[in-house]
Amino acid sequence: MYTLLKERNERQKNQLVDFTQELIRIPSPTYQETQAALCIEKQMNKLNYDKVFRDGAGNVVGIIFGRENETTVLLNSHIDTASTQDDLWNDSPYSGKIENGRIYGVGASDCKGGIAAQIFAGDLLKRSLLPLQGNLVVAATVGEENGRSMGVRTLVEETLPEQGLTP
Repeated sequence: MYTLLKERNERQKNQLVDFTQELIRIPSPTYQETQAALCIEKQMNKLNYDKVFRDGAGNVVGIIFGRENETTVLLNSHIDTASTQDDLWNDSPYSGKIENGRIYGVGASDCKGGIAAQIFAGDLLKRSLLPLQGNLVVAATVGEENGRSMGVRTLVEETLPEQGLTP
């Protein structure tokens, strides 16, 4: 089974890298995450998540339903990035440039690369046809870089309970 998942993952590698670059190219400082959220929502829909929506805070939530509703695994990363000083970058901070096997740009490691990896991990699980016991929620939350974690609080306190899910 591991070999099958590894092969499927290899076939998606270019799509994952392209999506990560696309996401990095969209500036998304705190409270200005809408365009990046739209990009994430579009990708989740393209990958056929069972349910994709944005909640009242602006978080993007993708759900892959399992056989039972009692257990939910939550993968979460934040969309917003720290503000940049463009003059400190050799290239555009939103280039998504690949050099020596690394992707560069604002949010590449905090957390746009993580969002992309989580979205495609969910897709890999769904396409593996392994029945999930519980649900998988992949959430891209807003408002984290300012230290208030507004998005994740809304997700856990309101959005998931409204969906009948508890992580």
